Amino acid sequence: MRSHVKLLLKPDKIIHPSFDQRVGLTSIPLKLAEATYITLADGDLLVQSISHHLVDIQLYDYRVAADFVVDFEATIDLFFMMAMQDDSPVIHEDDNEGIFEILGNSCMLSYLKAGKYQRSITTGNHQILLLSIKPDWFISKYGKMEELKEFIASFKSNELLNFRLPSFNITQQIFNSLKKLGNLYEHRDVEIDLHIFLNDCISRYLLKLRQGMVTVKYQQDKAKEIAEFVRKNYASKIVGDETELAERFMISTTMLIRLAKLAFDRPLHNHVIELRMHQGLKLLLTTQKTIQEISASVGYDDPKYFSRAFKKKFGLPPTEIRISIL
Repeated sequence: MRSHVKLLLKPDKIIHPSFDQRVGLTSIPLKLAEATYITLADGDLLVQSISHHLVDIQLYDYRVAADFVVDFEATIDLFFMMAMQDDSPVIHEDDNEGIFEILGNSCMLSYLKAGKYQRSITTGNHQILLLSIKPDWFISKYGKMEELKEFIASFKSNELLNFRLPSFNITQQIFNSLKKLGNLYEHRDVEIDLHIFLNDCISRYLLKLRQGMVTVKYQQDKAKEIAEFVRKNYASKIVGDETELAERFMISTTMLIRLAKLAFDRPLHNHVIELRMHQGLKLLLTTQKTIQEISASVGYDDPKYFSRAFKKKFGLPPTEIRISIL
């Protein structure tokens, strides 16, 4: 796959060093890679690139004397995996919603839509691995995974230019695999080796993502989202359909039931009825709406069904409540 990430730099000088020349410029010289060495006003950059039909691998070695702004272009929509070994914050992104800091010594999965972007890199020596992954293959292989549903749905929807999943400290394992890849020669079956490397990187990341998604914090945050949605939409049909609601939050029905119990301390169905009944009571006491109108406004097409549920909750049918306040 031809590289679809282009650096938009104004270099002082560009050379294409041989493998032996690269040894002094990076801790991970890659025998299979094409190399470009770029000198800049405030530092220098070595880029080693390996192309595969599923992924483009680029290893960047930055040495910058001052904070440095990198302009680059994604020529097509792409999924990215990025790994950095530094212990301090390395990259800052301004996505018009504030500054997002990418910590060193981390690995993250994201996507970028085609377009031009800008990133700020802090002063120092930084080694950054970027895997540009073919979208069709990634979606075909991982599209059904629960952990990636929201991520992939966002990519397909074109609503967001970029989307970042959480970062995890798996850089040591990723770079160890890269070093092994760097020792390969062209006479090997490099297609297979590169495919194995790509799958290994993604598998390591997804394992951490899967573990993170079952943590208490994730469950609490998701439960709050569900609670807020149900509060605002208690009268809609979707809150009465667990399958549809689960799809709305891109989780399984089993997970929805568990998170609803966490949010409401009772089953979702019972909580929705409680909200509807109290709102129905409020409308009976404060408006002149008919029973049929109130029934419809709180989510019931059948006013008789509403009346039965109301009586079960409050001990009196809505007609008697209305009469008692006249």
